[in-house]
Amino acid sequence: MQRKYRLKSNGAFRYVYKKGSFARGKNLIIRYVKSTRGLKVGLSVSKHVGNSVTRNRIKRYLRENFRLNLGIINHGYTYVIIPKESMATMKCSEIGEELISVLDRAGLIVDK
Repeated sequence: MQRKYRLKSNGAFRYVYKKGSFARGKNLIIRYVKSTRGLKVGLSVSKHVGNSVTRNRIKRYLRENFRLNLGIINHGYTYVIIPKESMATMKCSEIGEELISVLDRAGLIVDK
């Protein structure tokens, strides 16, 4: 995922948490809010998920799966992705399937 899509500031994260809606999956929670600045994605991985190696691996997998699916994800929103502890044992492809299923359930997938 390119840097221009990354959500970085603490204020932006707080805004999404305060004003946004959420969609929940078995291993993942996605918070989202309508945005005029285009697509932005932030990752919030708690220390409960695992050690730093595990947390960084999960973030790499989530960024990669988001990058691969940029064409079908609605670009009018800001997203914060929060993985649960059970995601630590998942493979990259499983994480991608979970991400797409939660986004689809929330109606954030664009029809081609």
